[in-house]
Amino acid sequence: MKKSVLIVTAVAFGSLLSVSAFAQETKPLGLSVRAGIFLPTQKTTKNAAGKQWFSGGVEYKLGDLSFANENKMYSASYSISADLFQKKDYRNIPVLLNYVGRTADGFYYTAGAGVGFVRELDATNRKKSSTALAYQAGIGYEFTKSAMPLFVEAKYIGSSKSKLNGFGVFVGVRF
Repeated sequence: MKKSVLIVTAVAFGSLLSVSAFAQETKPLGLSVRAGIFLPTQKTTKNAAGKQWFSGGVEYKLGDLSFANENKMYSASYSISADLFQKKDYRNIPVLLNYVGRTADGFYYTAGAGVGFVRELDATNRKKSSTALAYQAGIGYEFTKSAMPLFVEAKYIGSSKSKLNGFGVFVGVRF
Protein backbone atom coordinates (compact mmCIF):
# COMPACT_ATOMS: atom_id res chain seq x y z
CA MET A 1 0.00 0.00 0.00
CA LYS A 2 2.81 2.42 0.90
CA LYS A 3 4.43 1.79 -2.47
CA SER A 4 1.23 2.55 -4.43
CA VAL A 5 0.66 5.80 -2.50
CA LEU A 6 4.25 6.85 -3.21
CA ILE A 7 3.86 6.04 -6.92
CA VAL A 8 0.59 7.99 -7.21
CA THR A 9 2.14 10.97 -5.42
CA ALA A 10 5.20 10.90 -7.68
CA VAL A 11 3.07 10.69 -10.85
CA ALA A 12 0.85 13.58 -9.70
CA PHE A 13 3.85 15.72 -8.84
CA GLY A 14 5.54 14.89 -12.15
CA SER A 15 2.39 15.89 -14.02
CA LEU A 16 2.39 19.23 -12.25
CA LEU A 17 5.98 19.89 -13.28
CA SER A 18 5.22 19.16 -16.94
CA VAL A 19 3.18 22.34 -17.24
CA SER A 20 6.07 24.59 -16.16
CA ALA A 21 6.65 26.03 -19.62
CA PHE A 22 3.05 27.25 -19.80
CA ALA A 23 3.18 28.73 -16.30
CA GLN A 24 6.39 30.65 -17.01
CA GLU A 25 4.90 32.40 -20.04
CA THR A 26 1.74 33.68 -18.35
CA LYS A 27 0.88 35.85 -15.36
CA PRO A 28 0.50 34.03 -12.05
CA LEU A 29 -3.01 32.65 -11.70
CA GLY A 30 -2.99 32.42 -7.91
CA LEU A 31 -3.68 28.68 -8.11
CA SER A 32 -1.90 26.06 -6.01
CA VAL A 33 -2.14 22.31 -6.57
CA ARG A 34 -0.91 19.84 -3.96
CA ALA A 35 -0.68 16.11 -3.36
CA GLY A 36 0.39 14.18 -0.32
CA ILE A 37 -0.43 11.89 2.56
CA PHE A 38 -3.13 12.26 5.22
CA LEU A 39 -2.58 10.54 8.56
CA PRO A 40 -5.78 10.18 10.63
CA THR A 41 -5.32 10.58 14.37
CA GLN A 42 -8.19 8.44 15.69
CA LYS A 43 -7.36 4.77 16.28
CA THR A 44 -10.78 3.47 15.15
CA THR A 45 -10.41 5.27 11.80
CA LYS A 46 -6.87 3.93 11.33
CA ASN A 47 -8.09 0.39 12.04
CA ALA A 48 -11.09 0.68 9.70
CA ALA A 49 -9.53 2.52 6.77
CA GLY A 50 -5.75 2.54 7.16
CA LYS A 51 -2.99 4.66 8.64
CA GLN A 52 -2.04 6.55 5.45
CA TRP A 53 -4.43 8.00 2.91
CA PHE A 54 -3.59 9.63 -0.40
CA SER A 55 -4.79 13.22 -0.50
CA GLY A 56 -4.77 16.17 -2.82
CA GLY A 57 -6.17 19.61 -3.16
CA VAL A 58 -6.33 22.97 -4.85
CA GLU A 59 -6.22 26.49 -3.47
CA TYR A 60 -7.04 29.76 -5.19
CA LYS A 61 -5.80 33.12 -3.94
CA LEU A 62 -8.76 35.51 -3.79
CA GLY A 63 -6.84 38.64 -2.85
CA ASP A 64 -4.21 40.40 -0.78
CA LEU A 65 -4.84 41.94 2.62
CA SER A 66 -3.50 45.50 2.44
CA PHE A 67 -3.20 46.01 6.20
CA ALA A 68 -0.59 43.25 6.39
CA ASN A 69 1.25 44.04 3.15
CA GLU A 70 2.73 47.39 4.21
CA ASN A 71 5.76 45.62 5.67
CA LYS A 72 8.17 44.31 2.99
CA MET A 73 9.17 41.39 5.22
CA TYR A 74 5.62 40.07 5.61
CA SER A 75 2.54 39.75 3.40
CA ALA A 76 -0.90 38.25 3.82
CA SER A 77 -3.71 37.09 1.58
CA TYR A 78 -6.95 35.16 1.70
CA SER A 79 -7.86 32.13 -0.37
CA ILE A 80 -10.39 29.39 -0.91
CA SER A 81 -9.34 25.74 -0.92
CA ALA A 82 -10.79 22.30 -1.53
CA ASP A 83 -9.07 19.07 -0.58
CA LEU A 84 -9.89 15.38 -0.76
CA PHE A 85 -8.97 12.83 1.91
CA GLN A 86 -10.38 9.39 1.21
CA LYS A 87 -9.75 5.76 1.93
CA LYS A 88 -12.19 2.86 1.87
CA ASP A 89 -15.50 3.99 3.39
CA TYR A 90 -14.22 7.29 4.82
CA ARG A 91 -13.96 10.60 2.99
CA ASN A 92 -13.70 14.29 3.79
CA ILE A 93 -13.80 17.11 1.25
CA PRO A 94 -13.19 20.31 3.22
CA VAL A 95 -13.96 23.56 1.38
CA LEU A 96 -12.34 26.36 3.37
CA LEU A 97 -11.77 30.10 3.43
CA ASN A 98 -8.14 30.63 4.50
CA TYR A 99 -5.82 33.31 5.83
CA VAL A 100 -2.25 32.94 4.52
CA GLY A 101 0.68 34.85 6.04
CA ARG A 102 4.06 34.87 4.28
CA THR A 103 7.55 35.96 5.25
CA ALA A 104 10.11 37.24 2.77
CA ASP A 105 12.32 34.17 3.23
CA GLY A 106 9.76 31.67 1.88
CA PHE A 107 8.02 30.48 5.04
CA TYR A 108 4.26 30.78 5.35
CA TYR A 109 1.44 29.73 7.61
CA THR A 110 -2.23 29.19 6.94
CA ALA A 111 -5.42 28.85 8.93
CA GLY A 112 -8.90 28.28 7.57
CA ALA A 113 -12.43 27.22 8.33
CA GLY A 114 -15.44 26.11 6.33
CA VAL A 115 -17.57 23.10 5.56
CA GLY A 116 -16.55 19.48 5.04
CA PHE A 117 -18.50 17.04 2.90
CA VAL A 118 -18.11 13.82 4.85
CA ARG A 119 -18.72 10.14 4.29
CA GLU A 120 -18.24 7.69 7.13
CA LEU A 121 -19.61 4.45 8.54
CA ASP A 122 -22.46 4.74 11.04
CA ALA A 123 -23.06 2.45 14.03
CA THR A 124 -24.57 -0.25 11.75
CA ASN A 125 -21.57 -0.10 9.34
CA ARG A 126 -23.53 1.64 6.59
CA LYS A 127 -22.09 4.56 4.65
CA LYS A 128 -23.47 7.86 5.85
CA SER A 129 -22.94 11.20 4.07
CA SER A 130 -23.25 14.54 5.83
CA THR A 131 -21.70 17.97 6.19
CA ALA A 132 -19.58 19.08 9.12
CA LEU A 133 -17.49 21.99 10.32
CA ALA A 134 -14.00 21.74 8.87
CA TYR A 135 -10.83 23.66 9.75
CA GLN A 136 -7.09 23.59 9.26
CA ALA A 137 -3.85 25.13 10.48
CA GLY A 138 -0.51 24.63 8.83
CA ILE A 139 2.97 25.78 7.95
CA GLY A 140 4.88 25.62 4.70
CA TYR A 141 7.96 26.63 2.76
CA GLU A 142 8.34 27.75 -0.88
CA PHE A 143 11.55 26.49 -2.45
CA THR A 144 11.69 28.80 -5.44
CA LYS A 145 10.68 32.36 -6.14
CA SER A 146 10.09 31.72 -9.86
CA ALA A 147 6.87 31.99 -11.85
CA MET A 148 5.98 28.48 -10.65
CA PRO A 149 7.18 27.99 -7.04
CA LEU A 150 7.41 24.53 -5.52
CA PHE A 151 6.35 24.13 -1.91
CA VAL A 152 6.02 21.68 0.96
CA GLU A 153 3.52 22.05 3.78
CA ALA A 154 2.31 20.29 6.88
CA LYS A 155 -1.22 20.81 8.21
CA TYR A 156 -3.58 19.69 10.89
CA ILE A 157 -6.95 19.11 9.27
CA GLY A 158 -9.87 18.97 11.67
CA SER A 159 -13.56 18.24 11.50
CA SER A 160 -16.49 18.26 13.88
CA LYS A 161 -16.62 14.56 12.88
CA SER A 162 -13.56 13.66 14.94
CA LYS A 163 -13.08 10.38 13.06
CA LEU A 164 -11.72 12.48 10.19
CA ASN A 165 -9.15 14.57 12.09
CA GLY A 166 -5.52 14.17 11.17
CA PHE A 167 -2.26 15.53 9.84
CA GLY A 168 -1.35 16.07 6.20
CA VAL A 169 2.03 16.42 4.51
CA PHE A 170 1.98 17.82 0.98
CA VAL A 171 4.14 18.86 -1.95
CA GLY A 172 2.84 21.16 -4.62
CA VAL A 173 3.25 23.89 -7.16
CA ARG A 174 1.80 27.36 -7.58
CA PHE A 175 0.66 28.69 -10.95
